[in-house]
Amino acid sequence: MCAQIRALEKWYDAGWHWRTDMSGIFGPKKKSEKPKILIVEDEPDIVQTVRDRLEMYEYRVLSAGNGKEGLEKAIAEQPDIVLLDVNMPVMDGFAMLEALRKRPEGAELTVMMMTVRDQKDDVARAEACGVEDYVAKPFELGELVDKIEKALERRKAGVK
Repeated sequence: MCAQIRALEKWYDAGWHWRTDMSGIFGPKKKSEKPKILIVEDEPDIVQTVRDRLEMYEYRVLSAGNGKEGLEKAIAEQPDIVLLDVNMPVMDGFAMLEALRKRPEGAELTVMMMTVRDQKDDVARAEACGVEDYVAKPFELGELVDKIEKALERRKAGVK
């Protein structure tokens, strides 16, 4: 039984799973068609909690533990949405956001701040850099998922 489970996990990890909608009855769908979310957060518990919830909705989730690593992944991976904390080691979220916006590959990426820093000047600084939304910690996971889905809808419609 364990060998069968490992074989299924290997098959799934290879990027294929069956569609759950009617259009998928006739074949497999590449996992890569799901939106890609990059979580840039230095708290492993928060990363894991958010990752688990997003994966329940079949989002592909990447993570980075600091702003420098997050900047590199955002440029290389071109995620659909970046969830960005502010207080992090190496490079904070604002420095990462400003560096990202200066790069042609990062100028149009959808970024949502996810932080305890919710003072007016922090929100204004983030908005000046073109963030999609600002989610104050602690937050409800359902609220975060709703905001992500709305941001993806606006992105698909070409609305900022």
